[in-house]
Amino acid sequence: MPKQPSNVDAVSFLPLPPADFQLLLILSERELHAYGISRAVEADKTGVHLEIGSLYRMLTRMEAGGLIEERDGSAPPDSPESRRRYYGITALGRRVAEGEAVRLRSVLELAESKKLIALQ
Repeated sequence: MPKQPSNVDAVSFLPLPPADFQLLLILSERELHAYGISRAVEADKTGVHLEIGSLYRMLTRMEAGGLIEERDGSAPPDSPESRRRYYGITALGRRVAEGEAVRLRSVLELAESKKLIALQ
């Protein structure tokens, strides 16, 4: 997979679909395989639910966009785990996730200014 140039404008990806943002948040902490990503999404209890078929399509799309990349797994080569494809966030993916977090913060601040919520 060719690397995305470092000057790609992260803002052009925004706003992110909630599931894409969730996936980038998870991969910002550690590399995971698809099943691990699915379990992490469910554990985060954000209301995002990923069917496994949708997850694989999302992984393919986000990898093609340069937001994530396949990484070498950490399992020994003769282990059943070695067949799993591990994914990690790219530098572009991190910039996009940061941009989405900033965008969401501004949305929350706007909601607070409209007296819809109180931020702490």
